[in-house]
Amino acid sequence: MEIRVLLADDHAILREGLASLMEKQEDIKVVGEASDGEECLEKADLLRPDLVVMDIKLPGMSGIEACRLLKARFPEMKVIVLSMYEDFEYVNRAIQVGADGYLLKKAAGSELVQAVRKAVRGEKTFSPQVLEMIVASLRDEGRGTTGGGPLDTLTPREYDVLAMMSEGMSNKDIATSLFISTKTVEKIASGIYRKLGVGSRTAAVRLFLDSKI
Repeated sequence: MEIRVLLADDHAILREGLASLMEKQEDIKVVGEASDGEECLEKADLLRPDLVVMDIKLPGMSGIEACRLLKARFPEMKVIVLSMYEDFEYVNRAIQVGADGYLLKKAAGSELVQAVRKAVRGEKTFSPQVLEMIVASLRDEGRGTTGGGPLDTLTPREYDVLAMMSEGMSNKDIATSLFISTKTVEKIASGIYRKLGVGSRTAAVRLFLDSKI
């Protein structure tokens, strides 16, 4: 399967570099480029790419707003935010509008390539620094909202793993992020299910997300 990608960034030299990187991959094809949010929406409508790689700061319409509109118009289209901003406010807003990943521009090219492949499979990808912010935020929220519920029985490591599950990360991705083996993640997951009184990952994640409402 060939992954059709649209690049949206206001810096031509960066788009050229990304296009060169993508075109070296046998399974990825860059079908178009855009320099601002409005052009990105137009190109997305015309070209119908599988995925858009988008800067969060674009002239005129922001990348956040463009992402929101893309997801509203084309729910199946994936969007990966590529940004220089490590501020959690930007990360949180990107997640809220439906971004399928958030990578920092200092990430290696191989990370972006893998993120593209994962996104079309329905998996989320975040730069390690970004993931740390997400987990820390979820942990802080959990401490203030669980109110003695089953989530309070989880160890910090179990809570982190469950938070990552809620972001759509696979066991393999969680293992890589935490520098542990996949088998260890599976063992931790089993402990989570037992403590929460559920029998599946889906049920555990649902319970976790419900605690945030």
